[in-house]
Amino acid sequence: MRRLLLLGLCASLCALPISSSFAKKKELKKGNTTENLLRPPRVYNMTMSPDGKYAASVAPIGDKGDRGIVIFDLDTNEIHRSFKWSGKEIDSVVWTTNEDVAFNLSKWGAFVEGVFSVNVNRKDIYPLISNDAVVRFIDPMREEDSAWIWIVDSNTTKPGIAQLAVTGSALERNIAEQYMPDTGGNRLVSNRIPNPPGEIHGWHIDQNHVPRIVTRFDSGKIEYLHRYSESEEWAPLALDPELWSIELFGADKNTLFIAGYNGEDTKGLYTYDIETNQIGDLLFRDDYYDFSDSSRYLFFGKQIVGFRYMADTPRFVWLHPDLSKIQSLIDSTISGRVNIIYESSVDFSRHLIYSYSDKTPPTYSILDLKAKTLKQISNTAPWLNEETLSATQVFHFKTSDGLKLEGYLTLPYGEEGPYPTIALVHGGPWVRDNGGYDDETQFLASNGYAVMRLNYRGSSGYGKQISYENEFAFRKMQDDITEAMQMLVDQNIADPDRLAIMGASFGGYSALCGAVFEPDFYRCAITNMGVFDWEEMIKSRKWQRHEYSHHKLLQQLGDPKLNRERFEDISPIYHIDKVKVPIFVIHGKDDRNVSIKQSKLLKSELEKHGVEHEVLFVGDEGHHIFSVKKRVKTYEQILAFLDKHMN
Repeated sequence: MRRLLLLGLCASLCALPISSSFAKKKELKKGNTTENLLRPPRVYNMTMSPDGKYAASVAPIGDKGDRGIVIFDLDTNEIHRSFKWSGKEIDSVVWTTNEDVAFNLSKWGAFVEGVFSVNVNRKDIYPLISNDAVVRFIDPMREEDSAWIWIVDSNTTKPGIAQLAVTGSALERNIAEQYMPDTGGNRLVSNRIPNPPGEIHGWHIDQNHVPRIVTRFDSGKIEYLHRYSESEEWAPLALDPELWSIELFGADKNTLFIAGYNGEDTKGLYTYDIETNQIGDLLFRDDYYDFSDSSRYLFFGKQIVGFRYMADTPRFVWLHPDLSKIQSLIDSTISGRVNIIYESSVDFSRHLIYSYSDKTPPTYSILDLKAKTLKQISNTAPWLNEETLSATQVFHFKTSDGLKLEGYLTLPYGEEGPYPTIALVHGGPWVRDNGGYDDETQFLASNGYAVMRLNYRGSSGYGKQISYENEFAFRKMQDDITEAMQMLVDQNIADPDRLAIMGASFGGYSALCGAVFEPDFYRCAITNMGVFDWEEMIKSRKWQRHEYSHHKLLQQLGDPKLNRERFEDISPIYHIDKVKVPIFVIHGKDDRNVSIKQSKLLKSELEKHGVEHEVLFVGDEGHHIFSVKKRVKTYEQILAFLDKHMN
């Protein structure tokens, strides 16, 4: 690897003191009330302009907490401007030039209202795409005057990707004429490439900004399609998306970086030659953790200079010694936290730093190599009293069938055990918990409850035996949670007479399973937007047109008509007669991921069998409760339910 030109500053920087707000003594903030613990971060999804002069962030603005944009001037470290869109919410921001930010308007986190642009020095907001479009920016390392977008709109019978002008004369004319673009004939949108037939799951753009690979599901098969240019036909790659993930393109047109098991116990990082269909040498592998979708890369120009992946906390692999020194410098200055070099300016002189710990909400800082300073931009939760938040520790244990699993235990600050303990189960199930700050966990711990979060089998990132071979072993996943809770009881950490189980989505499924399949173990269960009938889930995937998900569930679980016994075994809705403890059922009325039919059916079955229960169906919310007011109300009811049945 060629040597980086880090402005010749690393050596002098390491030798000089750094100006940092972290050196100041922390002041106690407001009390950790329910609202303070659960309110959205002051800023989030922060991103830095290419030249490192500005940072833009999504931020709640106004009395209602509507999501708007805040832009920081990184020279002065002050807010340069902020705004919101009345009646709509901003979900993400993308720098398209050094002074222009594009953003989507959304509802429930889904992009449904088009794309708009704002300049850091102009008051007006300009439309880039009309309001009927769903758009995602997919360009890596954009250096052109246009960006590739993934677009679906009512004027296009064949959705696909297109180039959107973000600089140059077309954009200037659009702004000057106050033109509201129509996506079908929008002068800013060019070079449309329609999706190939089938359900499209992703596009990959090479380092020369050419769309080269598309992931699609068609005729019962998911595959990668490739071509070198638009003049060629799409052709399948000899890579199975079920086994290999494409990380990114290399500088050479035939080189890909891919992650997969390749016959080993954990996923590693490899090169792949498109022309010869050959997998290259192993570049990196961890003995316990997968190199998976948690990986992120840092670039200098088109050169990869380092990457990180998720272990018990993020781990960094720097490919240049100067970056290792910079990382050490940051860690010594912002001690006791995980410090991530999140983004870098084009000239590599400024770096956006994202820092957090188990009991410290994230902060954003700017490292300026020229000025030799490290300054905090914003604390995401300045209203919290961090001194009384609860620490989280990593634990490992072996299941009865020999798997080494990892989890996180949070004990209530200032309390003594054995503790009333909640198994807080993550959703997915093909995701994972981590040891960073978690507001739900801190809410429960602040109210006197120990919280156990387990990455049960099927959770992502833990090797073939845990994450791949057991990804549909639903009943065994439940056994893992039970065994982990029993371990805490045996160690006199958890009070055996005060155990509860709680979760959302797949975690909501697990919460009801705990009450059904371990009827004498828990005192109560809280299920949020859960799945209780897997036959109904398969049907809903079909009418929701989630073709691959529908196919995958049928492939792994079987046809419900032919596998009735298995579906009844894994679906707790058929076993409500076994439930002995109170159940709290929560669901968003407009959930488009897990139909509210699931919770309505559960309500009927609980009534039928005379099971004590409470129900909260939240209006105008989907598969997550976004409204601060409604979220606070929901968790206040959760707390009242727990206090009633755990004491």
